[in-house]
Amino acid sequence: MKNFIYFLTFIIFLTCNIDAQCKRGEQLRITNDVEIKVVDCREATRLIYNEGWYPYSVEYEQDDRCPQLSSSSAEYYRSSNWELSAQSYAELMELRCDQWNPDWVNADDVYLYWSIALQNLGKFEESESVLIKGLEELPDNESLITRLAYAYKKQDKIDEMIIEYERLMDAGSRDTDSLKDLAKAYAQQGRVDEQISVLKKILKINPSDSTIQSELARAYEDSGEDPLEIFKARFEENPENASYAVEYADKLMSNGDTDDAIDVLENTLSYNRDNSIIYMTLAKAYNENSDFDDAVDILEDLFELDRNNFRVAMQISVNSIEMDNFEDAFEWAKKSMKISKNNAESLAHMGNLYYKAMQSCREDAFSRSDKIVASLAYEYFVKAEKKGNSKYYKQKSWLEENEVLFAYADWFMTDKDVQATGKVSPVGRCYDWVSESLAKQSDW
Repeated sequence: MKNFIYFLTFIIFLTCNIDAQCKRGEQLRITNDVEIKVVDCREATRLIYNEGWYPYSVEYEQDDRCPQLSSSSAEYYRSSNWELSAQSYAELMELRCDQWNPDWVNADDVYLYWSIALQNLGKFEESESVLIKGLEELPDNESLITRLAYAYKKQDKIDEMIIEYERLMDAGSRDTDSLKDLAKAYAQQGRVDEQISVLKKILKINPSDSTIQSELARAYEDSGEDPLEIFKARFEENPENASYAVEYADKLMSNGDTDDAIDVLENTLSYNRDNSIIYMTLAKAYNENSDFDDAVDILEDLFELDRNNFRVAMQISVNSIEMDNFEDAFEWAKKSMKISKNNAESLAHMGNLYYKAMQSCREDAFSRSDKIVASLAYEYFVKAEKKGNSKYYKQKSWLEENEVLFAYADWFMTDKDVQATGKVSPVGRCYDWVSESLAKQSDW
């Protein structure tokens, strides 16, 4: 009987307490962290009694606290006051203001902005805890998953990061930044097949992403597969793009499809008449096909666009040598030297021109003219080496070792009139383009 009276007294007190609180609001919290939202105070009393909550006291949640926190937390966030922002969002969820009035406070936003504030404070572990709690309530929230993956990334928890990004991908996420992070993580772990799958998904979302296209091509190469189709698709989608054309042409040439590479480059050149890379790559393709005349024509067009490019002049000279057209090769070599102001590279090339000419013209026995040209080559090799270019040191050594340089004995056998000039020049049709003379050496 006594216990019944105590219970009845408690119920009367509880009911009166609820009625008093309901005059000021409709949100009630039970001290054991159970919350109810009601619109009728009698209903609140019934719920508390029927659910067996009556042994606990009831707290009133002030109506003005949640809107105040909602306003202040938003302001703190906008002003980048991360410390106060994090504190405000924490209190919002502690009070469960999202249940008080979802129109005022949205749980999705609170967990997200709370985690961002913590991350801006460098508190990634705390952010992780907030996000995990949020995802327990909102398991499909992509923004929270993305932020959790980022928190794992900043803590070098790569495996955990991958799991979260995989959740996004499985959910059909179109967040390319997240997918790029996932592809990178797969690459770091050597999971090439999975990397390729993610990169393909990114390209479905954004087919024109050239960086991803290149990464996919490299991934195919790492996997042992031919990436040619990737380069082909990218080029065909953008036939005017010089970079895509060059990459595709290079891959074609690597596969031995030089004719196709030429077609690609010629087509793209029609859109890019001032692009030097296209000209140079096309010349390279012609050279690989031994179409030296066509290569020269292209290089001459390029030289007209840039008459200060000594390397273009030098390459024309190189092509002319390949055709045994030493006269043209010599003229372009001189242009290269003039433009470059006799730099080491152009000097070395002139030496090689003379060396190639001597090897082409000589017969079994070295003539006096052969030796003169050999010595001219040697002099240029020496000049180039003094300036730091020893590219043709093997040719220089061969000239020394085979005793083909013009020497005192050769000078002694020349005409007195020639000796009087102090210079000697090669003669004969094979060397009629040579305009330089070999000067008498001090030991002759």
